[in-house]
Order: sequence, then C-alpha cells, then structure tokens
Amino acid sequence: MMTSNPVVDINVSPLDEIRRRRRAWLRIGVPIGGVALMIGTILLIALHSYRANRDGALALSNDLLATLEQRIATEISGYLAPASRAVRILRDTLRNGAFGDRLPLTETVSDSLLREIPQIADLYAADEDGNFVLVRRGEAGGTDVKVIENLPGSRHVTWVHRNSAGEEIGREDDPTDTYDPRTRPWYVGARGSDDLFWSEVYIFFTQRAPGITVSARHRDAQGRLRLFGVDITLDALSHFLASLKIGRSGRAVIIDDSGQLIAAPGGLSMVREVNGEPAAPRIEEVGDDVLTHAYDRFRIEGTGDRAIEVGGRTYVSAVMPITGAGRNWLTLIVAPENDFVGFVADNNRRALWMSLAIVLVAVALALLLMRQGLRADRNARQLLERQSAIARQSNAFASLASDASLFDPAHGLPSRTLTETLAEVTGARRASIWRLADGGQILRCEDSFDRETAGHSDGLELHHGELPALFAGLSAGEEIEVADVARDRRTAELGRVLNALGTKSLLSMAVRRDDRIVGAIWLEDAPVTSGNRDFVRAVANMLAVRLAGPPATPVTRERAVALDKPAAAPQPAPHNFAADLRPAVIDLSAVHADTYTAVAVMVLRFTDDRAVAERPSGEPRCIFDDRPWTAADRRHQRRALSQVGWPRGDRRGWVRTGRTGGRYGDR
Repeated sequence: MMTSNPVVDINVSPLDEIRRRRRAWLRIGVPIGGVALMIGTILLIALHSYRANRDGALALSNDLLATLEQRIATEISGYLAPASRAVRILRDTLRNGAFGDRLPLTETVSDSLLREIPQIADLYAADEDGNFVLVRRGEAGGTDVKVIENLPGSRHVTWVHRNSAGEEIGREDDPTDTYDPRTRPWYVGARGSDDLFWSEVYIFFTQRAPGITVSARHRDAQGRLRLFGVDITLDALSHFLASLKIGRSGRAVIIDDSGQLIAAPGGLSMVREVNGEPAAPRIEEVGDDVLTHAYDRFRIEGTGDRAIEVGGRTYVSAVMPITGAGRNWLTLIVAPENDFVGFVADNNRRALWMSLAIVLVAVALALLLMRQGLRADRNARQLLERQSAIARQSNAFASLASDASLFDPAHGLPSRTLTETLAEVTGARRASIWRLADGGQILRCEDSFDRETAGHSDGLELHHGELPALFAGLSAGEEIEVADVARDRRTAELGRVLNALGTKSLLSMAVRRDDRIVGAIWLEDAPVTSGNRDFVRAVANMLAVRLAGPPATPVTRERAVALDKPAAAPQPAPHNFAADLRPAVIDLSAVHADTYTAVAVMVLRFTDDRAVAERPSGEPRCIFDDRPWTAADRRHQRRALSQVGWPRGDRRGWVRTGRTGGRYGDR
C-alpha cells in the first residue's frame, strides 16, 4: 500500500492559521449561538406557557365537569322528587281503597297530579287480590282510565276515556288484556319495603317506552295490602342531557352501578330482552368505545375525574354519584381534551408564528454581524498584508537604490537583481524583463527569474509575426492582466507556450520612456493586488532609462569580471526563423567552439506524469508533433554536442523544437 507525506506550506505559520480559524469560528459561532439560544429560550417559554395554560385549562374543565354533574344531579332530583311526593299523596289519600265507590276519587286525584306534574306518565293503585286501576294522559288533555276487576271466578278489564272536562267520551272492554300487577317489579319491590321503592329502568307494558316506577305500600288495620305507583318516562331526562353543552363534542349519560343506561342524549333506542321482557340496554351494548372505556376505568378506580386515551386521542372523563335518586345512579361525562385545551395549543402555535418574526430579525442581525466580523478580519488581514507588502517594497526600493548601476543603459550584465526583487516582492512564480528591439518587431528577454527553481534565463526572442495581438496591445501601452492566458485574445498565441510551462495568469506592464514603449515587465502567476501593480509601475518607470538606451554588447560573466582582458568582438552568426530547422542550411564553419553570448533555451515541463512514463527510455520525442527522432536529428545533435565540448551521446536538455523556429540550447 502506497503512502504519501502531507505537503506543508512553510510560508504559512501553523499558529497563525490556528488563530485565524479560531477567530473565524468565533465570528460565525457567536452569532449562530446567540440565535440558537434565542430560539431555545423561545421554545422553552412556549413549552412552559403551554403546560401552564394546559394545566389551568384542565383545572377549569374539571370545575366545569363538577358543575355539570351538580346540575345533572339537581335536574334529576327535581325531576324525580315530584314523583315520590305524588306516590305519598296517593298512598295517604287512597289508603282506605281505590276501587268501587272510591274510583271517582281515585280519578280526580290522579287527574290533578297529572296536570301539575308533567313528568308523570301513569298513576295506579293495586291490591293483593289483583284489582288494579291506572290513570294516564289521554288525547286533547283528557285522561284514559284502565280498571281491572279481578273477582273470584271472573276477570273484567275496562278502558274509560274522558275529555279535558272530565266527561266520559268512551268506554270499551279488553278481554285480551292479561296484565297482572302482582307480577310486576314495582309491586314486588314495594311489597317488601316500608320506604319508597325505585324500580330499575324497564320498558313500560302499556306505552312500550323506557322508564322507571316509584311505588309505596300501605296495610290497613284489617291487614289488607294496597300498593300505589307512579311511572316516570326517561325521555325528558334524555332531552335534558342532549341540551347540555360539554365542550364541542362532549356527552353525558346516566347509568346505574351495574352499567345499565338510565338516560342518554340520543335516548335509549336499543332494547334488549331479559327473561322474555324488554329491558333497557347496558353501556357496553351501545357501541361507544369512549363510554365503555370510561365505565371500565370507573369499575377499577371508582368515581372521580381522570384522563383516558382511546384511539390515539385523550379524553376527560368524570364519574360522580347522584344523590336523591333513590337508587345507585351515576353521571358519566366524557369529552375530548382538545375541547378544553385546544385553544391553548392554537394560541401557543400563533405565539410561535409571531416569535418567528423575531427569530428572522435575529437571524438577519446575526448574518449581518457575521458578515461585518468576517469583513473586519479580512480587512485586517489585507491591511497586514498591505503593510507587509509596503515593507517589502520599501526594502526592495532601498536595495535597488543601493545599486544604481542596475538602471544604467551601459550596464552589460542581465538585470538579475531586478527580476529576483520583482518575484520576491510580488510573489510571482516567474518575473521577466523584456526589451522591444528592431523597431518594435522583436521582444527580447533581458532576464527571466523562476522563483521555484531559482534559475535565470535570458535571450529569448518573440517576434511580431508570431504574436501580433500581444505586440498590438504592448505597442498601445496597455496593462495586460489576464487570469487565463489561453482564453484572452491578446495572449492566446502566447498561452500555448506559457501553459506548457505551467503558467496560468499573466500581468504585463509596459515600460514607457516619454511617449515611446521601450519594453515590458511580465509577472506570471502573481497574486492580483493593487500594491503589486503600483510596485511594478514604479520599477517600470525606473527601468525605462535602461531599456530606452542602446543595448550593451552582451558578454559573459567571466569576461565582464576579467577587466584586464579585452573582450573579443562577437562574430555575427546566421539566424534562421524558419518553421522547420531540418531543411535549413546552416554553415557549420560559422559555429565556433566557444562560449556563446546568447543561446536560446527550451524548458520542458511535464504536466502529466503518465506522458513521461509511457515514453520509452532513451527515446526523446518532438515536443510539438510528438514524432520520434530521425537519424538526421541525431547527426545534427552529435555535431552540436561536439562543438560545445559535451561528451558524445549526452542529451541533456537537447530536443528538436519542430516548427516553432527555435534553436537547440542548454537546459
């Protein structure tokens, strides 16, 4: 498995980088943390408010349910109490008999009670012999009287109909009637009790409607037993329960301790049979899961208020006993919890939506604060960089000023100090100084410094015919600053060469002497800052004096140092700018084995390692057309190597340049 070491930029201080990142995190983290704290605080306040309001609403709902239970109990007591008084009145009035000659009194008293107590449906009296009299409401405010004479050996059932004035309007016999009061629950229950007896809910024999009966007994001095009863229908209680407003969808029912329904908002529409007799339904037979669940919880936990969950919804239930009803009756109330606390959630939701506006404002302020903080840090860094650049430029100017000969036109050495200073101050990867020659048709490199390799090169020439757009811009005195040399029309032709050398961007500053362009300064892959441009302009103004004068005769360093030896005049050598060097006829006798003052150099920069790996070793190829070397190329190379004194077969940096018009040279 291959491993690689991380690349460390030694120009960047790790501590400064850590501090910079820490400041950036603080600039970003503090506003974000403030907004998050605000959102968390709002949510906590909303949660606390919701719980407090919910608990308060539930407490109020419990008070409301307790009030409803008291109202229901009061209503039931008020509904049943007149019936118990009516039974006592009948017992005290007709204790000496209700049949025979006392039948008119029975009808009169019953008619009066029916008129005064609307919830009474029937009044009746019976004795131990099976005699029975029933008085109930008739049509148009009249009464219907049923009389059963159960004499020994004969039974006679008669219906008497009277109008509202008490006049008899009809009489009929009913031989099919088999009613025997001595077998009815109200008779059996009252016969064994000295107090009032309340029957269970049952279906009345005559009216076929659910109701209850309250009855009482009386035994005279001779020991004869007489019983009196009053029927009360439960439809009125059902209508009363339906009129109650319990939240939006709450309901209340009346049951007994065995689970039998006494009254319900919709009435007791279901009827079941017990021992062949119709009877009211039980609560689990209604098909209401909420009521059934509440009743089951009551059987386990007893009376009281509690919350139950049915079908994923929470309900409030209350079960309280009803006093004064004569039997173990209970009020069962159920209502969805949202009917009481739903407004709390709605208000809380509205408050959160309103708080969202505050959060948005806080987010906007936090973003503004982050933006301002990051901008302040960026400005501070730029200021430090600017100060550092000013310091470097000041040192550079001081260094350049200490060697005034750099700008002397008669100075024969290349401007290496200038290019090194330019690259160091501006941070460019490569800095070069160019001179316009031959009437502006040739751009000759005075010196080029590569900061990566710390190498210098000079003597390269660019011709107007090869790069017309670049020369046109330079002649116009333009400051050419392009981020991609291959995409700008002025540097497109030059970009093919610079990209091969790894250059991406270019800053070209024209050197102007009076109104004449005398050269240019190039910065390749330099950071784009106003300080760099100002420094290059200043150097260009200082360099104008040197480039405006006639170029000094180029000599080698060795000959420039050896001042005691006169420099030999350079022999003019033929130049060939043809696209292909192979057919060019060069007089080899004019090429002397000597140190040349100007040699063209070509540097190969492989941007793809695979291209190098795929080429056979010892087989140099043409840099442009990728053709293998021919025998003529090798012969030409051997002749050139022998002239410069290199060993036979040494190919250091010697390649064929193809159709570029260049020459062989030392890498």
